[in-house]
Amino acid sequence: MANAQKVMTLADTAQLIAKVHANAAKGVRFEYDGTKGEYGNIAAYFAAHKDGKVYGVKFPKYTYSNTPTGVKTRDNANLAIEISTNDKAGRDDYAPLNAFRVWDVNATVDDDGVPHVTAIDGIDTRFKRDGSNGDVYVMTCPGYYKLDSTSTHNEFLYSDTQYDGYAPLPGVLLPDGSKRPCLLFAKYAASLDSQQRPLSVSGKEIDREFGSQNRAIDYALKKGKGYAGRCAGDNFYIQLMLMLKYATKNSDVLGGCWQYTPQTAVTKAETGVKRVIIATSSAGNFDIGSTINIGTDKERNNTGNYSAARARTILSKTNLDANNTALNLDGDAITTTTACFVSSMPWKTGATDKLLGTDGRPSAAFAANHQPIRLQGIELFNGIYETDADLIVNAVKESDDKGRLDIYRVFDITKASKTSTANYTKIGEFPARTKAIDNSWRYAEDFTLSNGVLIPTGIGATSATGLCDGVYANPLTSQGLRQVRRFGLLWDGAACGAFAVYLANALANRWWHLGGRLSALGRTKA
Repeated sequence: MANAQKVMTLADTAQLIAKVHANAAKGVRFEYDGTKGEYGNIAAYFAAHKDGKVYGVKFPKYTYSNTPTGVKTRDNANLAIEISTNDKAGRDDYAPLNAFRVWDVNATVDDDGVPHVTAIDGIDTRFKRDGSNGDVYVMTCPGYYKLDSTSTHNEFLYSDTQYDGYAPLPGVLLPDGSKRPCLLFAKYAASLDSQQRPLSVSGKEIDREFGSQNRAIDYALKKGKGYAGRCAGDNFYIQLMLMLKYATKNSDVLGGCWQYTPQTAVTKAETGVKRVIIATSSAGNFDIGSTINIGTDKERNNTGNYSAARARTILSKTNLDANNTALNLDGDAITTTTACFVSSMPWKTGATDKLLGTDGRPSAAFAANHQPIRLQGIELFNGIYETDADLIVNAVKESDDKGRLDIYRVFDITKASKTSTANYTKIGEFPARTKAIDNSWRYAEDFTLSNGVLIPTGIGATSATGLCDGVYANPLTSQGLRQVRRFGLLWDGAACGAFAVYLANALANRWWHLGGRLSALGRTKA
């Protein structure tokens, strides 16, 4: 009987080799499809550039050692990175590696959650970061990770290749299980356009009207079903990159605007000027490049706080005499009176645009905890909380001395709710509270990983041990559905950072120090 199986001839083999080479060639460089108005070979590019290396970092569990410092392992072992500023490019061994390489891009997200890259910085002239060519994202390859745990240590492993036991980064998989061709992360916190649609563009005030879980749902939907407020995938990527690249859980290694609170009176009234005059003795408290309001009300949430000027950047300082210094400002001319005060505010988007490297902060001359930072090309920590759109916490009072904090995640943002957890999955709990520690910051000791979310555990660490960040909660004082707020604001200090969480406000609550961020990862597979 003849063998019915196909026998590969020499010609077949040659054709197969040619096909493999042709497919690889398609991914050698990004190719723009003019008929579609986007880059059509993103997935092929990342496939062609895979190196299969595994980058690890190992941390002791808190019960073994409370240090936040880890050890780089595998192909990560000898890689180094230094902080860059506007004036100096630090060493960066990660920048050229496929698993870590990033590009600034303009892109859209369709209703199914699929990204469409329309321009790439440095490759074509269409790219713009001011909004004239759409939103600005940071693009990177779809990555895969694994968490190995022993009784004493946690080790994160990360690769551009999916080995056995490795999970796709949260957000890689679309709801139907197919893979996104790339991961996109909003480069900037969100501003709003005239139709209240959130944007990721440079040079804008971070909009306080987008700063709630409810608004994240409503306003992102104005752009389309594929858009969301910040999601678990955005958080996990930032936390993982911090740990891998810096072998620490302490984001203070980079900085962040956590301790930048100055307010001072205007000392001389002026009309039609692009500056404000304050006491020379106070001028050193305000950093060049930072953002201020000028107005008659010291409460930053009130309109009077910016009655003379809102969200102005300090361009330089001019010493007028021993008692007076002018802060020179961007924008139109203003009129000030001695009834006005100058207030520090969250930095505008684009504050890190002049960095000479992928990671860092603007200035070595100013305190690290006055400034926003950039990590993997993503601008972070501008002095506001950023609210999660796909997580809800239910604060429950179990007894007079115990409060519980249940965490719920919705995987497809189109099913998110402003009033209920009915379409959500319970994925864990934040550390419980007793009456003695209710309504307070407590420093997290360690973490668990559940459904793509790193959940802080324990309450006994400090700003220099464990996760080095705090969790604020008050389930005994106030119960119900709560927002999950990330990072921190101008004055919450050492408790702030990549792992910090604030859980005390209802889903609709907004304030001046709350903001949001677009996410391209809102539609994901559970």
